[in-house]
Amino acid sequence: MALADYLSEDVVCMDLLSQKRTEVIRALLEMLVAGKRMPAKLVDRALGAILDREKLGSTAIGRGVAVPHARMEELDKVLVAFGFSARGVEFNALDTKPVHEVFLVIAPKAGADEYLDLMERITRLVQNDDFRRFVSRAKGAKEVMELIKEMER
Repeated sequence: MALADYLSEDVVCMDLLSQKRTEVIRALLEMLVAGKRMPAKLVDRALGAILDREKLGSTAIGRGVAVPHARMEELDKVLVAFGFSARGVEFNALDTKPVHEVFLVIAPKAGADEYLDLMERITRLVQNDDFRRFVSRAKGAKEVMELIKEMER
């Protein structure tokens, strides 16, 4: 499956307001709830799982991109949300630069192949200078979805 198959406009936010990692992650999780992809009762558990993963090492992969992720028993499918911050978010990145693009991924414990394939797709996409440049200029979620679909062709 393509990355675009996991995303839709209702889980893309082009104006992340906070500059704090935990608040940004919570906002993306709440988008998944609002989009009826995840029950509200799982937000705190998912946030804890993602922050536990962050303790192992920052998921900021450089070039202004972070991919916070975790796996949870309670899920039966992979969930993805995307957020963009023009000001940048402090993510404890190895390159010490703020993060502007955040792909949040939460997956079930089972199905490691699908999870790893999706993480690889995201990594490949965000390493593309054109993607990062165009997403920073996107006017909204629809443009981001179109861009992802185009870049995956």
